[in-house]
Order: sequence, then C-alpha cells, then structure tokens
Amino acid sequence: MNVVIKKIKFTTINKTYTELVRDWRGRHCFSTQYANPDGKRIFLTYYFVRKGYTISKVFNRNGEFLYYYCDIMEMHQIGRLRYIMVDLLLDLIIYPDDRYHLIDIDEFADTVDKGQLKKRQQVHALRTLDQMIRLQLNKKFIPAFIQEAKMFPLNESQRAPKRKSLD
Repeated sequence: MNVVIKKIKFTTINKTYTELVRDWRGRHCFSTQYANPDGKRIFLTYYFVRKGYTISKVFNRNGEFLYYYCDIMEMHQIGRLRYIMVDLLLDLIIYPDDRYHLIDIDEFADTVDKGQLKKRQQVHALRTLDQMIRLQLNKKFIPAFIQEAKMFPLNESQRAPKRKSLD
C-alpha cells in the first residue's frame, strides 16, 4: 500500500511523494522508509499525524542504528492515504545514549521573522517541542515499537537515493 505525502517546507521547494507504507498502525500512525539524499543514511519514518511530529529511526546503509531524527510538523489527512505535512522547522535529534540536540532554531527564527509562520503554527511548534523534550527526559518519547524496529532490506531501486516526486 502506498501513501501520498505533500511536504511543505519554508526553506526548500515543496514536493509531493508517493511512498510505500512499511508499518501501518492506522491512519494517524504509519511509517515509510527512504534513503536520505546523501545516500549514506536510511530513514524509517513514523508519522504521528494527530501528535504533530515524526520520529525517524536513522540507520547507516548496513542497517546499523545511528539516532532518531524528530520533525515537528503540522499534518492533515486530505483523502484516503493522502496527507499534507507542513514542516515547522524545529528538529530534535536523539542519540542512543538518550542525549538530545535541538537543531534548526535559526531557520525557525528566520521564518517567524519573515512572517511565514502563522501564530498558531509557532505556538504548535513550541508546545510540541516542549512535550517531546519532557517525554524524552522521562524516557517515554520513543515508543517501544520504534525502538525495536529494524531497517527494511534495500531493493535495487532503493540502493540509489530516490523518492518518487509527483511535482
């Protein structure tokens, strides 16, 4: 089963992707897997539609776990297996030893300064980030099913970094 995701990011061109669903936990939680454009990392991304964030379990090309990459998003289902996701720029990296690193604060600030993010989006991003950090401090942020998830084997078409763009 495939899912169509239109990702809107204020710092790059908007893209629409069709991706294979790897783990279906209902229309409000599912995962896809794709190679990062650098070709060195594989992202197994879980979309938590109602919670407003994604958690990607990042692997090297040999399937070894590296870290979690968490994006704060504004997500809406617009049809059967069709979603719009607005990247709200704040990202949290969580390392295997439970340390975390907040990144892209400068991009968030620039976007706010330019008036590109609505007040409700700014508030959502900050409140979601606060919730994510609080859960991480209590070691309750990354669900067990993600902690246990393994990278899916790469087939020939996945060996080169590729996401099918519909734009």
